[in-house]
Amino acid sequence: MDMATRGPGRVKSLVAQAEQLPLLPTVVMRVLRLDPAGERYFERLLAVAEEDPTFAVRLIRLANAPSSAPARPIVTVRQAVVRLGAKECAGLVTALAVARVFVPTTAAHRNLWLHSLQVAVASRVIAGLMTGASVSPEHAYLAGLLHDIGRFVMFEGAADDLGRVDDTHWQSPQQLLDMEHLLLGYDHVQLGVQVCRRWSLPETITEVIRLHHDYATAGSHSNQSMRALVSAVQMADLLSLVLLDSPEIVDEEPEVVAAELADQCIRPEWPHPPVAPDVLAQRITAIRDEAAAIAGRLLGMGDADEGP
Repeated sequence: MDMATRGPGRVKSLVAQAEQLPLLPTVVMRVLRLDPAGERYFERLLAVAEEDPTFAVRLIRLANAPSSAPARPIVTVRQAVVRLGAKECAGLVTALAVARVFVPTTAAHRNLWLHSLQVAVASRVIAGLMTGASVSPEHAYLAGLLHDIGRFVMFEGAADDLGRVDDTHWQSPQQLLDMEHLLLGYDHVQLGVQVCRRWSLPETITEVIRLHHDYATAGSHSNQSMRALVSAVQMADLLSLVLLDSPEIVDEEPEVVAAELADQCIRPEWPHPPVAPDVLAQRITAIRDEAAAIAGRLLGMGDADEGP
């Protein structure tokens, strides 16, 4: 790669390409700005879901999936939202928006999707288990889903860059950043932050993306809620790497799983872990299974010819 195309110049070019991508900013911002505790949350989410025919059809299909097993066929978006649950639909609508822009076409792209969904589900679980922190599990889910948006943009506009980095078989988040800087002159965090700002996504999501590999800054963040949200996503990110690298871990004895999570998913920069490893170990199978189920429904596993 010529030096003129590396670093800031490459990021600027990719951000400009990302600006042309459809749908994601409007849909994601509208969902993220909804208050799950608000009195009209259901109706407002319903309005977002109904305004795009593709989303409406996909939600109805998801509600009629065998895993949902409705007694009667679901035929309206309102019925689908009732069946699936308004808060789950918020995550699905956002994921559908992202999937419609970043259509998975390769095994590597699907693996990135699975990682993002594992981080989303795990972030929601971790946020729900945290004590003394005002973190909405639904907000944590969406932050986890979008934390690697920079890598999605690389898949769309710089697949060769992403392939060169992944061919190094990096083993940790720090190795990933190091390889990106060494080979490309930029990293997916820088790219993700720039894309979020170009799209005017909520600042909390941009901040999560900026800090999701920066454990020291996140651990000392002056805003307690932001510190908690980022640490939940960071822990979820590390947990997903364990699941992807060693999927057989879920079959181990609980104390073995807890020891592995204590070694791989706890950072010394945190004042204290978001949740204890033994508590997270009790939920690792459920996290894996829920993320796999969402990936199967959302990405059309077994129905690969149909785009999201």
